Amino acid sequence: MEAPGTPLARLAALSSAFYLLLAISIGLFGVVLFTPDHSFPGFYDLSNYTQLLTSSAVTIACAFAYFRWSRDVLLIHVAFAAGGWTLANAFWYAYTLIIGTSLPYPTVADAGFVGVFPFLIAGYQEVFVRNRLPSWIGLVVPGPLVAVALWLMMDIGVTPATLLTLLFFVLCGSLVVVSLLYSVYLYRVLFLGTLAIAVTHILNAYRSTVLEPHWLFGVVGPLAAISFALLGIGLLGRTKEAME
Repeated sequence: MEAPGTPLARLAALSSAFYLLLAISIGLFGVVLFTPDHSFPGFYDLSNYTQLLTSSAVTIACAFAYFRWSRDVLLIHVAFAAGGWTLANAFWYAYTLIIGTSLPYPTVADAGFVGVFPFLIAGYQEVFVRNRLPSWIGLVVPGPLVAVALWLMMDIGVTPATLLTLLFFVLCGSLVVVSLLYSVYLYRVLFLGTLAIAVTHILNAYRSTVLEPHWLFGVVGPLAAISFALLGIGLLGRTKEAME
């Protein structure tokens, strides 16, 4: 056990906070899957608060870790990604509270959600070394996602919603490909968080495009919080390795 007040002790406390947020997020995820009504009064408010708290905590923790403990540039990339996502989600949530109605998809907030991917992709390519996996993986992973987006266009039409969904699917697939080609999977928690980020935005884009989404899409909010909690835990783990 580290002595109180030392950098490693503070790092451990931050990690514990993210584990707590992860546990809360998994609990909300379980509510959707295992309760009869897939929700409870105030569920979506609690889910949004948890998302905002977790993503903003990642922003602050990554920036703090970079300036105080480790010059890992991935911390800055993730801080900007999580910070932009937090501002976008806060805008969307504040609008729905003030106006009393949901914004139609696509919205200005989606620009912040899109911005997550360039920061993560660039960060992984800058920090990690390209491995020997074949480049054709870059076609296999996004292929089914693009096919689904094109099917939506054929079914619904070429609209701003279907075009943005296509963009999200391409970005999500690209993020997964980069994670594979640059061996992000060697950092298991970071890789799980990356996959969760991709799945979250795939589900959210699809849910926002179709007219009557299935109740299962209620997991999107908790899954977003889970993904950021995992990213926070994974990055603090990298920081701990650098400090030891």
